Amino acid sequence: MRKIVPLLVGLAVTIGAAAPALASPKCTTQPESKWLSEAAMKEKIAKMGYTKIRVFQKTGSCYEIYGFTADKKKAEVYFNPVDGSVVQKNVDGE
Repeated sequence: MRKIVPLLVGLAVTIGAAAPALASPKCTTQPESKWLSEAAMKEKIAKMGYTKIRVFQKTGSCYEIYGFTADKKKAEVYFNPVDGSVVQKNVDGE
């Protein structure tokens, strides 16, 4: 039992430290009534060269996609839903 308590405490600290990494960025403070429609945003994303979008979703104050860049690299991208600008992106190999 004495060995389990420190292990559980260590596990709780590790999980707590990792939680902020899972949060999405702050993309806008504007109300959803000011956001681009999903259709308009999808069109804008396609014009930016993103393809094979597997996931398009609203995440917090962002639109988020999982797909591929124009040069076929996997990408996770967060967009400002008001103007469509890229707020944060994670691209394989970059």
